[in-house]
Amino acid sequence: MSNQVELKADLSELEALRAQSLRPNVQKFLEKEILLANERLNKSVQAEARRAASTAAASSTGSAPRPLKKITTFAYDESDKFVKLYYTLNGIQNHPADRIESKIDEDSFLVRISDFNGFDYEFSARGLSYAIDASKSIVKPKTDLVLVMLKKQEEGKTWGKLLKLEKAAKIDLPDMEENPDPQASLMNMMKKMYDEGDDEMKRTIKKAMYESQQKKEAGFGLE
Repeated sequence: MSNQVELKADLSELEALRAQSLRPNVQKFLEKEILLANERLNKSVQAEARRAASTAAASSTGSAPRPLKKITTFAYDESDKFVKLYYTLNGIQNHPADRIESKIDEDSFLVRISDFNGFDYEFSARGLSYAIDASKSIVKPKTDLVLVMLKKQEEGKTWGKLLKLEKAAKIDLPDMEENPDPQASLMNMMKKMYDEGDDEMKRTIKKAMYESQQKKEAGFGLE
């Protein structure tokens, strides 16, 4: 910037001398110098603009990426045709659909949510208990949760667990304290009974939870 100040001062003085000069040869000489001074000033201004644009681009490209949060807890349910997974994300129903991406294969899936409340979110599973039909499986944002519906290739087959290597089905309930619900205490009690009960108790509670969830999902249109 100081170079431009000097060039402007030179140009101003040359123009003043040109205005005072009387001899034609001196006037021509000064006019030539004025043209050269103008050219140098214009080049300096353009170079400064290019440097500013380059700095702005580098700053944008080099900005820190958003933090990534991986979600590992979910509620599990299944019907004859689908395995259904519920991932809690408060307010996700208002997030732009083009920022929710999914990749589903025969034995795995991955869901990535970009720029949600300043974070990127990701949840996935690989090595599913049984094969799924990727073309008929869906990922759908609902109120305060993301629903993953995995279409079973073998309808009527009971999975009982999401992954081949799991010891038992994962039945993690959403955090009721973050999203208060009149049935929160009942759900927490059922979860405690399930965790501490014997095999017969677990089968009974799982059946009750499954039937309750089926009634709530009557409006989904997919069974």
